[in-house]
Amino acid sequence: MLKSPSVNRRRSRGFTLIELLVVIAIIAVLIALLLPAVQQAREAARRSQCKNNLKQIGLAFHNYHDTYNGWPTFRLRGFTSAAAPSQILTAIGWVTPLLPGLDQATVYNQMNLNSNPWHSTNKAAVATKISTFLCPSTPRGGGSFQYTTTAAETLLFLTSGASLGAGSATGGDNIDQVVGAIDYVTTEKSVGNYRSIAVDGGYTQQNNRNEGPLGEFATDVISGVAQISDRVMTVGIRDVRDGTSNTLLVEELAGRNTLYWAQRTPVPSTGVNDATNPVYVQKIRGGGYWADPFNTLRHIGCSYDGSIPSGPCGINCSNAGRSQATGTGTSSNDGVNYYSFHTGGAHVLLCDGTVRFINANISPVTLVSLISRDEQDGPLGEF
Repeated sequence: MLKSPSVNRRRSRGFTLIELLVVIAIIAVLIALLLPAVQQAREAARRSQCKNNLKQIGLAFHNYHDTYNGWPTFRLRGFTSAAAPSQILTAIGWVTPLLPGLDQATVYNQMNLNSNPWHSTNKAAVATKISTFLCPSTPRGGGSFQYTTTAAETLLFLTSGASLGAGSATGGDNIDQVVGAIDYVTTEKSVGNYRSIAVDGGYTQQNNRNEGPLGEFATDVISGVAQISDRVMTVGIRDVRDGTSNTLLVEELAGRNTLYWAQRTPVPSTGVNDATNPVYVQKIRGGGYWADPFNTLRHIGCSYDGSIPSGPCGINCSNAGRSQATGTGTSSNDGVNYYSFHTGGAHVLLCDGTVRFINANISPVTLVSLISRDEQDGPLGEF
């Protein structure tokens, strides 16, 4: 009797549960290994864009200088006349005159330069988001935010009995508006404990003004304008006697008007909307918009945890703006630090147009030397 050929009846075999778990675990490990590399690549791209922003600002400064034989004053304000000091003639900072050189002539032409950034005629222009002013490493929801300019702030521009003019606040009102953000600032001078620490460390120019490259107090007047306060000095490369490669022009001060103290951690709000709450003070006096005439910094340093102003840390410990955002509620322009969301330091633009990344552990002597333009000090150390 013939036998039928044997048939291979072996069943196909699938993966066991253990094998699947092993594969999943291997994939998870690979993702964990690759994720930091991807994040580092993204941050490198963001840092490159941030650096390029400052390069573009530097080009705008030098183009402006070629045209007007000087840089824009870092703050200009004045009134119409002695007989009728009822409206601000001008209230602009260093950014606005640079707009045409940054391909923002349309925004510049929208600005009423014979008024102020809080006036209704400037509402649309001031709200404009300008990508050149935004460091992509900064965590924010967009390029603009709601800002409240207090009556006390606006009164800094006024004489007794004067007003901000039609369409703006008068009689002690606050002004709420949407504003275009900026992550960069220019420095008026170095003051406070940080400068004292530099003096103790060997800085020898402690008796001088230590002004930055855009000047501070002015000696000039404007023809036909009877009441002009400070910040109308014309300063140029000729006045940077410490050397253009040794003097800071623009620095990172990112994340305003949100307050950050050290390690990029926001300070929890106490819910008190007054001068005792540093988070609230930062929101109403921290600046952080490009049209702000007070987008300047008097560098005073702070504690390493960021909570105490005027101390040994000069970079990345706090981004507190005017009034130090520490609950003082004063009208001081003293800031605290240069601040970025990059690890280990912050970008700066030098007067020669180059961009450097300065280490957060820079010597106070070196940083104070870099801030001044004409102390004949040079940078006393590597940076």
